[in-house]
Amino acid sequence: MEESHRAKGLVRLTMACNERCPFCNVPAEDFPSRPTPDDEIEAQLQEFVAAGEKTLTISGGEPTLLRARLVTLVQRAKELGLVHIEVQTNAVLLTPERAQELAEAGVTSAFVSLLSDVPELHDELAGLAGAFPRCLAGIDALLDAGIAVTLNPVFAAQTQGRVPAYVDFVAERLARVRHISLSAVQPHGRARDHLDLLPDYAVLGPGIRAARQRAEQHGITLLNPYCGLPLCAGWDEDVEHSVEALDAATGPGLDNHGNKSHGAPCRSCAWRPRCGGAWHAYWTHRGGSGLAAPLEKTPPWTGPRLQDQGATRWQRMEHRWDALESGVTDIALRWDPADRKTLARARRHLQSHATGITLGVDGPSDIDTLRLAEAIGVERVVLQAQLPD
Repeated sequence: MEESHRAKGLVRLTMACNERCPFCNVPAEDFPSRPTPDDEIEAQLQEFVAAGEKTLTISGGEPTLLRARLVTLVQRAKELGLVHIEVQTNAVLLTPERAQELAEAGVTSAFVSLLSDVPELHDELAGLAGAFPRCLAGIDALLDAGIAVTLNPVFAAQTQGRVPAYVDFVAERLARVRHISLSAVQPHGRARDHLDLLPDYAVLGPGIRAARQRAEQHGITLLNPYCGLPLCAGWDEDVEHSVEALDAATGPGLDNHGNKSHGAPCRSCAWRPRCGGAWHAYWTHRGGSGLAAPLEKTPPWTGPRLQDQGATRWQRMEHRWDALESGVTDIALRWDPADRKTLARARRHLQSHATGITLGVDGPSDIDTLRLAEAIGVERVVLQAQLPD
C-alpha cells in the first residue's frame, strides 16, 4: 500500500506492537521480528533530507516500545534539519515523563489511535484489555508536554454508528485536540481474514455528515485520509479535507492506486476524477453498499455546451488528440464506426490517462460496436438517434 501512496518521510522503527488490532494493515507477523537496523534508518533519513523533506513520521508497529532508540532517532532527525517530527502511537506506554522526554528531543506532533469513545469497543479493536484509560492518559501526557495530537479512530462494523458520538466525546474529554483523521477498516493485513470488520458505508456515510456538523460546532477539523472513505460516503461537500482528492487536484484526473476501483455508481459521478473509488473487497464483500453518485455528471450533447460539474471538466474532441487541454478530465468524442483508427487512438489514450471518454456514435451501430467501445474502456456510448444534428 505504501508503494502506491507513500507517506512522506515515513520511518518504521519496529514492527513489534503491544496491541493486537484485528484490522491491522501492517501486522507484526508479516515482518521480521528484529527492529529496523540503525544503518537503514540513517540511510532513510539521508534520503528524506536530500529530497528536501521537512516532515518525518515515525511509526511501527509501536515505536514507543523502543524508548531509547526512539529518542535517539528524534534527536538525529532534528539534527539533520527535519522540522516537523510526528510519532504514530497507541499512547498506552506514554507517561508524563516519557512524553516530556519526547518533546525535549524534538517531537512536535503525535498521531494517536484512539479507536472508540466506548472503553469496551476501544479495547476490543485494540486487542488489549484496559487499553482505553491508558490511551487517554497518554494523550493527556502528550498534550501537557506541548505535543499536538491528531486522533485516528479506525471505524469498524462495531463502531460504524458512533462517529458523531466520538466527535462529541473528544470535544468534552479531550478539548485540546483540534484534529481527527477518520479512518475506516481496510481489507489488508489481518482484516483480509476478517472482512466482517469492514463498516457499511450506508451507515458510516451519514454518520460522517453528521459528525462534520458536530465538529464544526466544536471547532474541530475532521480529515479524510487515503485509508478513509470515497467522497460519496460523507465527504463530497468537504473535498478540501480529503487527502486523496487534494492529491488528485493537480492532475488530469484520478485513477485508482491498484487497491481501489471505480464501480458502476462511479461512472456517472461528477467527482470521480478526485476519488479513487472503494477498496476492491468492499465492492465484492459489501456490494458497494452506500455508494452512489452525489452529483451526476451531465452527459455531452444534451445541451448547447458541455457543462463542468464537481471535479469534471469536459472537452469536445474532433479527433485532434494533440489539442487536449490541461486539466481536462472527460472527453466527448463523436465517432464514425467505419473509422477504426480513431478508436485505436482513444484506446492508447485511455491506457496512459485517467481521462473518461463518452463516445457519440455517428452512424449505424450494432452489438459488436458497443462491445468494442466497452473493451477499450469507454465510459458511456451515446447512439446516433440521441445525438443532435
